[in-house]
Amino acid sequence: MSPVGRCLVRLVPVSVVLVVVLVVAGRLITDGAAGVRAADEDAARWLAVHREPWLLDVTRWATYLADLWVVVGAGAVLVAVTAWWSRGWWIPAGVVALIAGEAAIYEVSNTLVARPRPAVTRLDPGDPMASFPSGHSAASVCLYGGLAYVLHGIARHRAAGPSSERPAAARRGVTIARWLWLPAAVGAAVLPLVVAFCRTYRGMHYPSDVVAGLLLGSCWCFAVSAVVLSRAWRTSSPETASSPETASSPETASCPETGTSF
Repeated sequence: MSPVGRCLVRLVPVSVVLVVVLVVAGRLITDGAAGVRAADEDAARWLAVHREPWLLDVTRWATYLADLWVVVGAGAVLVAVTAWWSRGWWIPAGVVALIAGEAAIYEVSNTLVARPRPAVTRLDPGDPMASFPSGHSAASVCLYGGLAYVLHGIARHRAAGPSSERPAAARRGVTIARWLWLPAAVGAAVLPLVVAFCRTYRGMHYPSDVVAGLLLGSCWCFAVSAVVLSRAWRTSSPETASSPETASSPETASCPETGTSF
């Protein structure tokens, strides 16, 4: 199995643990443990009563930040661009793992919990038994968090060959990443919260659903970044990079059995 494949396999136990944690938490909340369900229902009713026309329009459009096709489309573009720029598979494989892995964990845990959506007027389409966790919230963390992580790594010159050997277009990519990674990091911190608010405001989720979604996205994004994406960045000098020769070397491209370099 290739080094990339070995690293991806290491993510399987992480996904299983996340599913178990989500299912247990979802069942406890649905059964009314610790008064969370009552607080959720009160919050959902309060938001439904206090809806404002202008905010309905804002939340309708803001929800598209984590729409399925937006996430898939943006992920596909990021895969294509990073595959061309890095001339390797670590970053593209990491992006695919982020998007597809989060979706798989969400679908399994959502199906097993089967929590009904809030008993208020819901303003968006969706499975009425798919409340916990919030897939939009989780996907937004993975998409925008992954984008910020990748841009930060590219900005530090840690995914391409030595600067003197990079094509001019690749060097421009590094320059662009230097300008964009900080705004992307701010977006990664803010946009998931915006999406989470939109989903609760529009009656699609309880507050605990979006909290669970944000935690799912954060844990999965951290795991993929640590196990897969971090292998694209060199821990030595920023000018040291994975040329075609070094990329195939077990010392530079392998997925270690224990520990992960950041």
